[in-house]
Amino acid sequence: MTRYTKIKHVAAGLLQSFVSRNNDVGGFWALGVLYCEVGATGDVCHLNLLDGTAASSTANGELVAKNYAAFLRSALLAKGMAPGDLEEASVHVQFNASLPDRAIDVCYHGDPFVCTVALRPACGKEARMQTAGRCLFNHVGRFSRRAVH
Repeated sequence: MTRYTKIKHVAAGLLQSFVSRNNDVGGFWALGVLYCEVGATGDVCHLNLLDGTAASSTANGELVAKNYAAFLRSALLAKGMAPGDLEEASVHVQFNASLPDRAIDVCYHGDPFVCTVALRPACGKEARMQTAGRCLFNHVGRFSRRAVH
C-alpha cells in the first residue's frame, strides 16, 4: 500500500470515529458538547491533533483534541508511520453549515455540520476527508448520559 493510501485510510478512520455517537465526553456525544461550547463564539471548532490543542481553548475541546491526538498516533503506528511524518493533522467542524437541500437524511435532527479531517505529510499529497451531519446543542437534562464505567 502506498504512503498516500495509508494516510488516506487513517484520515477516513479518524473522521468516522470523530462523528460517531461513540465519541463522547463525560457520557455525552462530543459533537453536541463542542457545539454547545463554541456556539456563542462563531460555530467553528478546530482541533490540532499534532499537539492536542483546540483553537477554541475550551476544557472539553482540549480533552477531545488530546483523545484524538492519541487516536492518530495509534492509527499511524498501525500503518507503520510516526506522527513526525506529518506536518499537519487537524479536525475542523463547521456547525450551522449551509448545505444543499436533502444533503443529509431528513430523519436526523438538529443543525447541519460539516466535519473535515486533513492529514498532510512533510512530503507528499494531503489526505482530506469530509462528511456532513446534524447536531443539537447538548443541553443538560435534555439528553440522557451514556453509561460511563
